[in-house]
Amino acid sequence: MQETIDHPDSEMLTYKDLLSNVLRDTHARNLLTYKRLLSDVESSMPQEQCVFWDIVVVTAGDYQQRLVYERQIDRLIAQKRIPTRAKYHIIDDPPGSKIGSGGSTFLVMKTLIYTNRTAHILLIHAGGYSTRLPHVSARGKVFMTLPQADDQDGIQVLDLKLALYLHFLETMPPGVFLTSADGIELFSSKLPFPSELKPFTITALAHPSSTWIGSTHGVYLLQDPDVQILKDRKLEPKDQSALLLKCKQFLHKPSLDVMKSTPNVIHTSSATDAEDIVYTDSCYYFDPQTAKVMANTYKNLDAECDLEAWADILCFQDCTPPAFTSTSSTSNPHLQARQIVKQAFQESGVALDVMVLNASKFYHLGTMQEFLEGACTDLPFMAELNIRNQDTGIACVGPLSSFGLKDEKSSKEEERITDSATAADIHPPIYIENSSIAPSATIHPGSIIVDSDIPSEAVIPRNTCIFTLQLQEHEFVTFTFSVKDDMKRAVGSNMGAEETLQEIKIFERVPISVALSLNALPPPELMVGGLSLWTAPVFEIAETKQESVRFGLSRLDRIRRYLADEEQGRATASEGDGNTSESSVIGWTSLKVAARRAREY
Repeated sequence: MQETIDHPDSEMLTYKDLLSNVLRDTHARNLLTYKRLLSDVESSMPQEQCVFWDIVVVTAGDYQQRLVYERQIDRLIAQKRIPTRAKYHIIDDPPGSKIGSGGSTFLVMKTLIYTNRTAHILLIHAGGYSTRLPHVSARGKVFMTLPQADDQDGIQVLDLKLALYLHFLETMPPGVFLTSADGIELFSSKLPFPSELKPFTITALAHPSSTWIGSTHGVYLLQDPDVQILKDRKLEPKDQSALLLKCKQFLHKPSLDVMKSTPNVIHTSSATDAEDIVYTDSCYYFDPQTAKVMANTYKNLDAECDLEAWADILCFQDCTPPAFTSTSSTSNPHLQARQIVKQAFQESGVALDVMVLNASKFYHLGTMQEFLEGACTDLPFMAELNIRNQDTGIACVGPLSSFGLKDEKSSKEEERITDSATAADIHPPIYIENSSIAPSATIHPGSIIVDSDIPSEAVIPRNTCIFTLQLQEHEFVTFTFSVKDDMKRAVGSNMGAEETLQEIKIFERVPISVALSLNALPPPELMVGGLSLWTAPVFEIAETKQESVRFGLSRLDRIRRYLADEEQGRATASEGDGNTSESSVIGWTSLKVAARRAREY
């Protein structure tokens, strides 16, 4: 049973309620500080009264993504929408390489650390195409937007990252704080965060999690001779403080059996926890000396090392010799790099400390379903992150309008637009961004609609992700997926065009051939190689945004009919209809190619 605690307002609140309230209040203070940094007051305030990062680094997967990120950051700086006090750097991976977030961490240190040993650096890993969040594949997940209670335009993940750790920064020594773009970390401490972070030490933040969560994350085995963790867990969240402990071992995605067989990994349930917990990974801090070790080690890493910034860096204490075969040590760049990193850290005497944060939560927004839950249905997360829906379960970012009224609206027009939009048949949860919904449209639950004008009589099926990208002045493409689709599931590379169209599945089980019009099929010569929803050029390019959306809606209609026939036990067609005019299709593209072209436009 979850313990209830007598609240001064005579409400009976659970521990989880109290924790959520503490995290909400902490984040609200961070947001207030951040907004003060954005105001004109910043320039007149003493540095010590308005602490901020000296350097913010965002990593990019390649040079082209770097240019896109730089353009967006430059625009935000010019508009004073991010603090101008910091220096912003976008650092991309070397051409043709596959160094991963871990290799990228070492590259960033090589690039920056020798000239910035007294700086407070925020490192946000944001490289890659965000295939599991296709609606942000062009702009990047660090520029993904979440709705806000007090801002129609919402808040970008970049802003969240700049604000989330400001209370930690108040006592953080010079060094690097590393985080990812798709993780949201909320934490609080009654006492100031420990400031005695030591040289040649990585200090990792740890959050209480279920053993199931632990099996999908990194888990810390901690040294706690004074039983500090248990004492702190018995307190209310508002009285809990950060605990700095030594780490015996870092376990990456351990099975339940491994956790049970490793003494002191699992912390038994207490009055405040309904289940046993483990302490899992998220962000971490490291000092300039450790950064220098990383910088010096980078030159020894292979361009194909594909290191992960958590699993392959935090495991350096493991003294077990690698299980190399006679050939693996020379043929596997990843295994080689892990050993190189481990040896460099051990020879330099690098230690792993853990900052245990009982008053904390970690959220992951790395998939369409996780994003939709965070924006629309996860009430504690929404309360903690200042997210409020226009209507219950309907998250809106940007102006939600009827056609032709998206710019320079008066207050009366806004009222009319809102009334028009709510007259549509909308079933939550729904996320809508910079889109218009006609009054007689029908939007079924679990859908994400971005940069798309949905006309009268249109029907958006359940669990749809629909978004439009502009590729050139007169080139648009509207993509349609299920929020449950596996975007990277590839078919065999030896298939012909017809078989490939049959084997690629959209909306989990619908052949992509069903979604296409018989009058307009992609040329067979394009359907080569082991294609997936991410790489298959099966999406029509149109001259106008409206025509592009029409193609997307026709695709959804065919999918909807197929699924309805399947549900009723009727024979399902293996091919689409002939509703799309071949002459109106000006080209074909995949999401992978379109995301790159949209970035360049």
